[in-house]
Amino acid sequence: MFLPQFDSDLLRSFLAVAEASSVSGGAARLFRTQSAVSLQVQKLEQIAAQQLFTRHGRGVSLTPQGEQLLPFARQVVETLHQALIAVRGPSDRSEIRFGMPEEYSDTLLPSILAGFTQEQPGVRVLMRCGSSVEFPRALAAGELDIALHAPEIVSADDVVVRRESALWAGSAFHEVENRRPLPVALFDRACWWRERCLDLLQKAGVDYEIVCTCESVAGIRAAISSGIAVGVLPHSAFTDRIRRLSKTDLPQLGETTLVLTRSSAAPARLADSLSAIFLKAFRMLETPA
Repeated sequence: MFLPQFDSDLLRSFLAVAEASSVSGGAARLFRTQSAVSLQVQKLEQIAAQQLFTRHGRGVSLTPQGEQLLPFARQVVETLHQALIAVRGPSDRSEIRFGMPEEYSDTLLPSILAGFTQEQPGVRVLMRCGSSVEFPRALAAGELDIALHAPEIVSADDVVVRRESALWAGSAFHEVENRRPLPVALFDRACWWRERCLDLLQKAGVDYEIVCTCESVAGIRAAISSGIAVGVLPHSAFTDRIRRLSKTDLPQLGETTLVLTRSSAAPARLADSLSAIFLKAFRMLETPA
């Protein structure tokens, strides 16, 4: 009589769900659909003849049996990863330097890093997460190999990742959009969106005052959600503390275009791999669960 065997792919799904504390979060990290990962978890539970996760409104948590399996799953997946590195030969100390807006660091970055290191084991990753305003200069200066950003003008060499409307946003708990002068939170002077917003407000004849400036989305989002100002954000940066301001006399802002730009000196193999993973991550973000 043979015992059923654990499949390493099922264990990877188990680890991803456990780490994310949700099936949807685990699916995003694996670039798979939620239904596919849910089926894999069910299959693993059938093989184990045990319930590994407790489902609740906020997501999932490990059962005692799941806690027991966790270190074994980590060990199996890590052993396979080290085996791949060993078979491919000694590391050539390759590295890639990329920039990413900080608003994606908690959502997409973990899955991007996991996908890239699985495809390119042993490669050193140097990240810059923050305001993307400086990314074009860093690319031109050879400080970055590839960067995700929203330029004012999209060049022929840019790879378009996503187009998204820029929206006026206000606090979900305060109503300040009818105040005059209108209190506005904007990015600092280095951001081209700042000048576009100010120009549109002036052309629309809106009396305004800038009450907060910041270089990060997190700072602008905090100012908006606290109710001290309105501001401009892409819809993907909204939270449950922020609402869209649609019934106002504020001007339409148009679209932002998120692109991947690489430097001329970027290592082609690594940049191609990372670009493909970025595109896959954003496709998964837009795919219904």
